[in-house]
Amino acid sequence: MRKLFSISMAGIFTCFLLLAAFNVCAWSAEKKYELRYASEYPDKHPTIRNGILPWIDRVKKLSGGRLVIHFFNPNALCPTREVYSALVAGSIDMTGSPCHWVHGKFPLNTVIQTPLIFNGAEAASLTTWDMYNKYPEWRNEFKDIKLLWQWGSATFNLHTVKKMVRALEDLKGMKIIGINPQIREIIKKLGANPIQMTPPDSYLALERGMAEGMFFPIAPCKAFKITDAAKYHTIIDAMCDPFYGAINIDKWNSLPPDLKKILEDTTGRKLSQICGKTLDEGAIRDSEWMKSQGHRFYVLPAAEKKRWSDKIHAIHKTWVKGMEKKGYKNAKEIHENVLRLGKKYAKTTVGGYKE
Repeated sequence: MRKLFSISMAGIFTCFLLLAAFNVCAWSAEKKYELRYASEYPDKHPTIRNGILPWIDRVKKLSGGRLVIHFFNPNALCPTREVYSALVAGSIDMTGSPCHWVHGKFPLNTVIQTPLIFNGAEAASLTTWDMYNKYPEWRNEFKDIKLLWQWGSATFNLHTVKKMVRALEDLKGMKIIGINPQIREIIKKLGANPIQMTPPDSYLALERGMAEGMFFPIAPCKAFKITDAAKYHTIIDAMCDPFYGAINIDKWNSLPPDLKKILEDTTGRKLSQICGKTLDEGAIRDSEWMKSQGHRFYVLPAAEKKRWSDKIHAIHKTWVKGMEKKGYKNAKEIHENVLRLGKKYAKTTVGGYKE
C-alpha cells in the first residue's frame, strides 16, 4: 500500500514537472518583444510611409505579434545627432540614420559621398549594401552595433532663386548653401561660395537673399519650404549620403532565433533597395508637383556635366590618398568598385528624376 502511494505521488510529481515545463515553453514561445526605432526621417517621408512602416507591419505579422517595432519621429527619443551613441548604449533599440552624424566613425562609407557617381538613391543603396558584404573593413566600421541594412540618400541637386544655372559660368561666385562638409567642398570647387546652414534655416536664408541657391535632394525641398523660395532646379546628381539601419547588440542577442531570422530575412538587400527606390519615387513625384506649380528644371547635358566633373574630380583622388594614409591599402580598389557598381546599377534603376 505504501509502495503504491509512493508510485502515485511520483507520478503526480512527474506530471507536475512536465506541465510546468510545457507552460514555460509556451510562455517563452508567446513572449512579446518590443523595440523602439528612432528615425532620421519623419513619418510623412515617402521612405517611411512606403518602406519602413510596411516593413514594421510585416515583421509583426510574420512573428504572430511577438515582435513589435515602435516607430518614433526624429528627436522624439533622442537628438538625431546622438542616435548612434544612444544605440550603442541601449537607450534606443533600433535606428535608421545617416553615417555623417558620427564624424570619423565610418571613414570607408564616405566614398559614397564622393561626387557624380550615382543616378539616384536606389543605385547608391544597392552599391552600399554590396560594399558592406564584400569588404570586412567596411563591416568592421559597424562592429559596435548589429547592422541589418544600408542605403544611400537621394542625390543632391541645385535649387536656385533668381536664375537657372546651365553652365559653370552661371554658378561662379554665387552664394550656395551646403548642409554638410562634402557638398560644401563640391560647391567651392565648382567656383561658388559655400554657406554652411541646416535645412530648417535654409528657407529664410534664400527668401531674404542671404543665399542664392542650395544643393539639396529634391524630395525634402517641399517639407523644408525650399520650394517656396527656389523655383529653378539644375539636375546634376552631385552626391549621395550613406545611411545605416541597425539594432543594439544586446537587444539583438536577447531575441530568440526565429525572431532574428525574421529580421534578417526582411532587411538586408531587400530593405536597402526599398529605401533607395522609395526615395527616388518620392523625388520624381515631388518634381512633377513642382512643375505643376511653375517650377523649371534643367538637366545638364553630357558635355557640360563633364566640365563640372573635371572641376571636382580631385575629390576622388583626395579620398583615396586620405584612406591610404589611414592604413587602408585597398582604398583604390574600394573606390574603383564603387564607381563600377554606380555605373552598373545606373543601367537597371530609374534614378531620382524623370523628364
